[in-house]
Amino acid sequence: MSEAAEPTHLGKYEIEGVLGKGAMGIVYKARDPHIERTVAIKTVRKDLLDADLAAHFMARFRNEARAAGRLHHPNIVGIYEYGEAQNVAYIAMEYIDGTGLREYLNRKARFELPQVIAILTQLLAALEFAHAQGVVHRDIKPANLILAPGGELKVADFGIARIDASNMTMTGMVMGTPSYMAPEQCRGLPSDHRADLFSVGVVLYELLTGARPFEGSVESIAYKICHEDPRPPSQLSPLKLPPAMDNLVATALAKRPDDRFQQARAFGFALRLAAGEAALAGGETTVMNLAEVPLQPPGTHVFDDAELATAERRLVRIVGPMARILVRQASARAPDLRALYAMLASHIDDPHERERFNAAAAGETSGAHTLSAPGASAAPTRRTTAAPTASGRTRTLPPLEQAFIDQTTSRLAVYLGPIAKVVAHKAARQARDSEEFVQIVAEHIGTQDREAFLHDVGTGD
Repeated sequence: MSEAAEPTHLGKYEIEGVLGKGAMGIVYKARDPHIERTVAIKTVRKDLLDADLAAHFMARFRNEARAAGRLHHPNIVGIYEYGEAQNVAYIAMEYIDGTGLREYLNRKARFELPQVIAILTQLLAALEFAHAQGVVHRDIKPANLILAPGGELKVADFGIARIDASNMTMTGMVMGTPSYMAPEQCRGLPSDHRADLFSVGVVLYELLTGARPFEGSVESIAYKICHEDPRPPSQLSPLKLPPAMDNLVATALAKRPDDRFQQARAFGFALRLAAGEAALAGGETTVMNLAEVPLQPPGTHVFDDAELATAERRLVRIVGPMARILVRQASARAPDLRALYAMLASHIDDPHERERFNAAAAGETSGAHTLSAPGASAAPTRRTTAAPTASGRTRTLPPLEQAFIDQTTSRLAVYLGPIAKVVAHKAARQARDSEEFVQIVAEHIGTQDREAFLHDVGTGD
């Protein structure tokens, strides 16, 4: 494959044009004639690899293609096929008719806070899924983030960017793009999924301020990433940022992996918490004006804070930060708790998620009743609760007191990192007893770790 004569075919795919070029290969727009599908094909030229390293990197290319092929997620570019033709290895993938985030930033496009939150929420959802599958991207940067015209984000090059020539050291170690690398990557140390979360922090900083947190030559960037803290984004951003945003970015860009967010889910929750309703003011709320919501008619249910908090908690895992607005809107019109959950379920598009939500709602509403007047509900009572022990029996949890909250928060920090205190503080305000407190905080832990956390709390000293 020479630069003078581009190929007309790669395997079964008919080449239609060039989408981009790099040091090691070319990305083509192509067509699968068998099913009449447009695809993007990323190529790597084997003849440009060092002869001693070619076999190693081509094996890695194939393995990473297989890993990326397992990632079926709406915010991840789909991988269809790996193939080889002459001196070219290629991967056929989903073709996205969109624009790279890098191009927007190069044009000095300004994103409003709701747009930034929407982009980061989708990115973190993709990473949460990938990390759960054991796949680490290692090169999160705006050039690998594609925005479709409708605002949908697609993450590209999962596990493939590792063999990009621009990302290799002299020994062939893949590092990532300098400005977005985590400190451990800069030092050539082993890294895990938390390096991706550091890179997300760099992307967030750039979206908020229009500038990268670490600038200069490659050597200067590496030194700053490892030893210097960037200016708080509030000092540079043209946006009016919520006060908590500076601390959130500082946590995302912590030098030590243990000081960062430990999971993409925790990062996403902290981001929504820091942004609060300010993030929604210019975005999603435009489709439903809260001022137009009718007042409660006489005789309808008066929901207490615990009921609304429970409904919001169940819904936020499915629809994100819009849950708060949807719950408020529905609570102003619902005649009882069952109707409230029915209204909320109507906003869930995925039938499986809607079924799970309705099943959870059935448990909440089994004892629901209509209150005759505001303030008629009895104050919630503290009750001791049971948790499973290692032997399979139940162990009574202590009442929800500060000592129990502090003890549980310490255990929660193992899974959520610094955000554990924020999660526990908010849960303590919502929970009626220790069991509900544990359930609330546990929902912020990934499914693989949640059982271990619950077991730890139930059998702790």
